[in-house]
Amino acid sequence: MDRPKINVIDDVLVKNDAFLLAMLGAESRRKFTERMERLGLSWQGQNVLTFLYALSKYGAVSQSQLAEATGIDPRNLVPIIDVLEQRAMLRRTPNPTDRRGYHIELTADGRKTAERAKEIRAELEDQMLSPLSPNEKKVLHELLEKLWSHSDISRGFQAFSKTYVEGNERPKTIR
Repeated sequence: MDRPKINVIDDVLVKNDAFLLAMLGAESRRKFTERMERLGLSWQGQNVLTFLYALSKYGAVSQSQLAEATGIDPRNLVPIIDVLEQRAMLRRTPNPTDRRGYHIELTADGRKTAERAKEIRAELEDQMLSPLSPNEKKVLHELLEKLWSHSDISRGFQAFSKTYVEGNERPKTIR
């Protein structure tokens, strides 16, 4: 049996946009995860720090709010918070209005790490998009935003933003 020529594989896979998005997404996540691990962060750990950093102007958030914003199941969020708290990247304090709940906020070390993660994201973006012209990068970003706004994963982010962030009001603690 003859082996397929590379262009046959290209015709089946590389011409499929969903395949290309999946493969480029996997490549991007792999590179990003490797760099986050150098900071001592897991994928979900950096996700938590990034959201706390983005929400820091509103003050502490509840664990429930953090779970909602990140899309991480509350049961899975607790060990992530434990690790970040042990590494002095965040602080967990009792919620004065709910004995069972906690408020979560970044520490100075957590803020520095979140800022470094932001720099790493920018560096990776520059590397991955280097073959594109400035106009192509702009168009790509617009298209990605359009796709993002219709994705399942963005719905949790959008709901959280609508409920707790829009209008510059401080997020209300979920009870």
